[in-house]
Amino acid sequence: MSEVITPLHDEPKLDWKSPDLADSNNNDQIRDLGIEPDIDLNNKLESYAIALAELQANSPAPHEVILQVLLTRDSLQKAIDSQEERSVESLIKLSGLDNQLRSQDQAIATGLHLSLWRNILHPPATNWWWFFEAIQPIPKQKGLDRFDWVFNLFTALFLTGMVSFGSKIIPLIFSNGISLFESVGIVGPSGMIAVVLSSMQGGAGQKKLQDGMAKLGIPAQYQSEVTFLISFLLFAAGYFAQENLPQYYFKNYRIAGDKAYSKGQMREARDNYEQALKIDGQDPVLVAKLHTSLGLLDESVGNQSGALKSYHLSLDMGDIKVLNNIGRLKISEGKLDAAETFLTMGLQRIEPTDINTQYQLYRNLGWVNLEKKRYDKSLEYLEQAIEFDKQIAKGNFGKGIANCFKAKIYELQEKRDKAANQWNLCAEFGKPETFQEYETILKLNPEIGVKLDTTGIFN
Repeated sequence: MSEVITPLHDEPKLDWKSPDLADSNNNDQIRDLGIEPDIDLNNKLESYAIALAELQANSPAPHEVILQVLLTRDSLQKAIDSQEERSVESLIKLSGLDNQLRSQDQAIATGLHLSLWRNILHPPATNWWWFFEAIQPIPKQKGLDRFDWVFNLFTALFLTGMVSFGSKIIPLIFSNGISLFESVGIVGPSGMIAVVLSSMQGGAGQKKLQDGMAKLGIPAQYQSEVTFLISFLLFAAGYFAQENLPQYYFKNYRIAGDKAYSKGQMREARDNYEQALKIDGQDPVLVAKLHTSLGLLDESVGNQSGALKSYHLSLDMGDIKVLNNIGRLKISEGKLDAAETFLTMGLQRIEPTDINTQYQLYRNLGWVNLEKKRYDKSLEYLEQAIEFDKQIAKGNFGKGIANCFKAKIYELQEKRDKAANQWNLCAEFGKPETFQEYETILKLNPEIGVKLDTTGIFN
């Protein structure tokens, strides 16, 4: 610094405020003038006290006043360091003055030149008076900023809810592999949750959100509101997914199982049915139908015990159609009276618009009576079944089997022409739905039985 700072008061012999007198030869100069070091220290303490008083008297203090105090404190410190023995009285006085200086820390630190002075003078770190830092006042919150804590609270609650939804949804999505679309649906919200949480904790996500909002033209003071909105949207998406995805996957598994079953792809059908049954909270009516489908699959491959278990589960859940299936199993077990009871109950309860189930019931009642050798009654049921069968598309499971039974009755009644006609229809349209049906036709007419379409059983 080339500029000479004018002292705040005149010293009779020495300019105590000039740091030039506090160099390594200071004590020698003082002695040459006839002054003892203790007198020099007292004078510097007095200069320090006067400079502090000047600082305290001015608010805000001018830069030169602040600089004078700091330089005076430097000079005083050098005087103390040069003494071999230090008096208790001087140290106590210095401690009191330093406390006064510390009380002015904000007045000193707010001087814009403090950091510049440090860069020029390079004071040691032990000279603490050069290193006051201003405490930035906390800006008074305005408008919606006053409610940031509310937004942050609800943000945390919504994100907690989203994580809870995710714990139920993600295992469902991963249960049978995921598509690209589904993976994006998982990774995207998960990434957003991570960013929002990081932002709330002051992490790297905070800068990402701030940069993103800046690019969108959103002021920084609305960060809490934006994170709240993001968390709400994630929560809403999670709630929607929790309410709809299980139903969506249940339906898809069930449809995929039905398609595989119609094509005779039994293993694939079973996998889809079992996956669907793992999804909780579905419509009991649909779950009952699913048990029926799984029972029908077991019956078709000869697993009668597994089929009967599934049918009873379905019946307990209110699926009346399964009465036909239970009756059919009872025929295979040779329990004809029980079979007739279940089939008759089913015929009394089935909806008139359910053409396929009515066909099955009439056909199986004809089968029961054939086994009981009540041929006339059997023909009555079989003729009713064939009328319904005409309304069923070719290739459906069970189609044409009523003609097979009717052919056998005509054969037993020695009506050869009628029997031959029915056997031809049996061979053309017959498609057994279960192993027991196929086995029965083979016993009735092995030559025709080998011609039947068995893709629904053994494919």
